[in-house]
Amino acid sequence: MPGFVQWDSTNLEDIFSINIRKGPEFASDLPITLKNIKNFKLSNTIPANRLFEISGENEYSDIVKEQSELVKNKLNSHTYYINEKKSNIIIGRNIPPPIIAEIVNCTEKSDEHILKKTFHYINSGAKIIDIGCVANKPNPERIKEIIKLIRSKHNILLSIDSMVPEEISAAVDENIDLILSLDLGNYKEMLNLPKNIPIVILPTNVKDAYFPKEPETRVDNLFQLTRILQKNGFKKLIADPLLETPISPGICNSLEAYFLYKKKVKENDYGTLELPMFFGISNVVELMDIDSIGINGLLASIAIELDMGILFTVEHSTKLMGGVRELKESVKLNYLAKHKKTPPINQGIQVFKAKAKINQEMPKINEDNAIVMNKLIPDYIPDKNGYFRIYVNHYTRKIYVLFYSNDEKLLKTFIGENAEALSKKIIQNDLTRDIYHLNYLGRELKKAEICLFFGKPYIQDK
Repeated sequence: MPGFVQWDSTNLEDIFSINIRKGPEFASDLPITLKNIKNFKLSNTIPANRLFEISGENEYSDIVKEQSELVKNKLNSHTYYINEKKSNIIIGRNIPPPIIAEIVNCTEKSDEHILKKTFHYINSGAKIIDIGCVANKPNPERIKEIIKLIRSKHNILLSIDSMVPEEISAAVDENIDLILSLDLGNYKEMLNLPKNIPIVILPTNVKDAYFPKEPETRVDNLFQLTRILQKNGFKKLIADPLLETPISPGICNSLEAYFLYKKKVKENDYGTLELPMFFGISNVVELMDIDSIGINGLLASIAIELDMGILFTVEHSTKLMGGVRELKESVKLNYLAKHKKTPPINQGIQVFKAKAKINQEMPKINEDNAIVMNKLIPDYIPDKNGYFRIYVNHYTRKIYVLFYSNDEKLLKTFIGENAEALSKKIIQNDLTRDIYHLNYLGRELKKAEICLFFGKPYIQDK
């Protein structure tokens, strides 16, 4: 049966004594459905394309579970638990990289903001919350407060993003789970750190403003620092060859460093120095005026192909809202494809937002007697009953509709996430019978719903 059929086909099955199940909603999905028909059981109520999506998620979960069990017996310097006492998250070979989400300039943010951001990141799929410090404004005591604050509300791994020894030490006093970062300039002051805390290492010397450009130099510096720290007893290190912004200073040079590191650790001379790699995706996404979803998808494919250990991102600016969720879904798609040895397409997991793989069939339309509107006539007649103000909150993922009288008195408040449901509830409350106002309201509510879906700022009448 077509997937768009609204009713349950169970009664038909009983009458005719044969299986009558729902196919996909669109005919263009039939080939994919038939190709993957063995991976899921067709339903009397759910369209086949939706079941295909569910099957992709289930298959991903099964592969992750299987691979996680395998790597537990192969723990090493390149594959290990971040903190086995608190979490089952492992970073390393053949398992999907967990996502670190940074609260930028965290030490200057209010408690309310920190908790709101943490809750949002966790719901979006982040496995580690990063406390971002402010350069040249160390605040060790505030770091301690923040760690206690987050842990009082959430059971989540925490990292500290600082190169200042005092701030790192303060975080260690509160049992921080991961440290970002040590380099050739600050490691000597940090040799007394606990040896089982994972630490990200850089090929730089920030203290002396040394930032190597050549991929070979970056990789050699990482190997040098790895040798030193391993000799001093450090067990869990993470290599960061540094991902840079496209065009200037240029992404290709930094990607070459990642490829070179992955190539060299396969050689006998460097095999014992292999570490999971750190991939700072936000360095790219944040500094491009391009929608983040495609960039996150492409970078996730590179991360999975190179078997990255951990991904780092932020949602600092408005344009990045929803980026953690986009990255998480992109990791799933690419990880599933890698284990099936196919391109990341037709896996049952899709990360489309603005575009899709299907198209609407257009009938032949006779325009001879059609009513054609070439421009909008912006006449505005105030509704005597009052007016609506609409807001979108991306943290709560809700649309807020406030109805005011014309003398500014708030009369009703509606909260929801679906434009049609909100429209119907407002109509049921008989706030207005002005068809032009209702038309306007429906249009604006749908815009708000679309903005909520895309993570895009909503501004009424814009």
